[in-house]
Formats: sequence, structure tokens, C-alpha cells
Amino acid sequence: MIISDESAECSQPCNAPITHGDERSGVSVMAGAATVQSGAAGLNEDDDQSITHRAYVQIRAGLISCRLKPGSRLKIAQLQRDLDISQAAAREGLSRLAAEGLVTIERNSGFRAVPLSVDGYRELADACLTIELPLLRSSIARSDFAWEGALLSAYHISSRVLAQVGDDEISMDAYVRHREDFHRILFAKCGNQWLLRAWSQLYAQQMRYRHTFRELARYERGLPEDYRKFLDAVIEHRAEDAEKLWRENHDKVVAFIEANLKHPLPDAGKSRRKPKQ
Repeated sequence: MIISDESAECSQPCNAPITHGDERSGVSVMAGAATVQSGAAGLNEDDDQSITHRAYVQIRAGLISCRLKPGSRLKIAQLQRDLDISQAAAREGLSRLAAEGLVTIERNSGFRAVPLSVDGYRELADACLTIELPLLRSSIARSDFAWEGALLSAYHISSRVLAQVGDDEISMDAYVRHREDFHRILFAKCGNQWLLRAWSQLYAQQMRYRHTFRELARYERGLPEDYRKFLDAVIEHRAEDAEKLWRENHDKVVAFIEANLKHPLPDAGKSRRKPKQ
């Protein structure tokens, strides 16, 4: 669908295991000193986890937005300079992204952004839909008022952001974040974490195609009635209608993306480059 939310990174903080002071100190000292030592060690560990997670989030955003070009080699030193992160954090972030299928690890060559395949997009999109339908049914079945309110709020924000995509004051990244947020809230009531995890990886792959041209956002602006009908069906617990509308929207968007992957439209954003001073 075409609505979105904030990145999963915000909703899935890194949970580092907590190690108690008496396990870390390794020597027999006064309890108070051991506590201080373990507390400092714990803070350092939390800091390391936070830095690594920030590197993961920044690199992931670059891959999904295609600022880090598909198929390009990802140099640790370059990422360190561009993102102001340590080499260790960059390496750990890339390793996590390799596990998600956004990065490949090549022998003797390091890391590389996974290329985009024009012919493989339909297969990817249909795989994503196959998981989304049971997620949608489960969320509707387990819904409550708080979830409905969060969903409507996410739709309102994402639709407002969508209306401004292409203007100087709003970035494509903002729309993508809110679009993802809408989807995550939509499926959040599903109790099957394996399905959610699989969907998250497929969704990230699919979003990389959306960044290849801005015209998709303009196309999506013409479908507000589709979204309103879908949301009405969800809020009224008409699961079959919601599933039908979701599938129809999926087919429209996939057809548009496929057509433009084969015959790209000009990127309107390029026409707004500022003249050289």
C-alpha cells in the first residue's frame, strides 16, 4: 500500500544483555567498588550498542534510499567519514544488514549493496503480499481502540507528507519513514513474530525500488479514495473487504513500478537543481 510509518529501527531498540557487577569484576573487592566498576562497564557496553545501532540505521537508510547505489562496493573507511561512525560500528552494521539481505559479503572484496533486479521485482512484491495478507487478517481480528487510533493517526500523517513529496521543504525520506510506520502499525497486532520478521525484510527490499523514481509518489497521490475505503473496512472489521482492497492496491502499484522500471520516467527532482553560483 502507499501509506507509511517511521522506520522499524525506531520501534525496535537494541536490547543488550545486562551483566551484573560481580560477574564482570573478576576479583574479590568491596561490594561498593564492584558495583561502581560494573556500572561503568555497563554504560560502556550500552554506548557501544547505541553506536552500532546508529550505524545500522544510517547505513540501512542509505541502502533503502539508494543513496548507497545498488551493486556498489561499500567501503568501511568511506562510511566512517560520511556517517561519522567508527569502523567497528560500520562493520557490525553491515554484517547485520547482510543478514537482512540488503548487503552481500564478497570474499576478498568486503561488502557490497545488493543490486536491483528489474525482472525480479514482481516476484519480490508478490512474496511480500503473501505475508501481508495473513498479517492483515490477524491484526483486524486482534484489534482494539488504541490500535485503531494509532492507525488512523499514522495514515493522516503519511498522507499529509505524501501530498508534499517533491516540494523543497519535504524529502522523499520523510515519506518513506511515515509509509513504513503506517505498515508496521497496521500489522502490529498480529501475534506471529516470525511472519512480522519475514515481512520486515521483504518490505525493506521492496522499498529500494520505490526510491528509483519520484513519479511513484505522484501516482500514489491519485489513490486517496482507495486508502479511505481500505481504512473503513479495517476499522469496521470487514476483513474480506480489507484484504480485497489491499490486494487491488498492491496490483496497481506493482504494475506502475514494473512499467517504470522498464521505461523510467524523468525524475522531476532533477529539474529543481539550484543553479551554480
